[in-house]
Amino acid sequence: MPFGIPKVRYRRRSTDRRIWMDLYERLFKERVLFLCKEIRMPFVTRFIALLLLMTSEPEDIYIYMNSRGGEVEASLAIYDSIKVMLPDVCTMAMGLVGSGASLILVGGTITKRVALPHARVLIHQPSSAPIRKNIDGLVMEAEDMLELRNTIADIYAQKTGKPVDVIQKDLERDSFMSATEAQDYGIVDRVAKYKKENP
Repeated sequence: MPFGIPKVRYRRRSTDRRIWMDLYERLFKERVLFLCKEIRMPFVTRFIALLLLMTSEPEDIYIYMNSRGGEVEASLAIYDSIKVMLPDVCTMAMGLVGSGASLILVGGTITKRVALPHARVLIHQPSSAPIRKNIDGLVMEAEDMLELRNTIADIYAQKTGKPVDVIQKDLERDSFMSATEAQDYGIVDRVAKYKKENP
């Protein structure tokens, strides 16, 4: 039986009065967002609007991610929004963070990009939707895809410290990485540690 979005108790800072609110609204008040769907419009528009709303306060913003990616232009829109924001943005990989989502993951504030121990990260070159076009249209689309691929490679190179030619080679195929491999590659800064269990 579906239970919908749970309600949780919240105490307002200005009063002692407790209220019930939607779980995601409560997490939003703690500056936490989830990026756990395919990255497409209009979801991206709403996600960026929430990010912009959070810029009014200087505290860190936390983005928990478990997404296979999506449209490259939509992913770049979130990446660019994160890069122009004044608060630090902490990106957290959990599950699979692939394609455009890994671009957003690497775009978090340096030292604040984290992967959970069993997270996996996927990088690869952008792909286009199969659309029937004439020869001129195909040539223009190919040129656009090459430009997008170079942009993506430049971003990964800048954020990871790896040479662009190494990134270009790794983008030629699907490159899956464990959390530790993603740390070694420079996509995340650290792998989260489990809290110590009491004996």
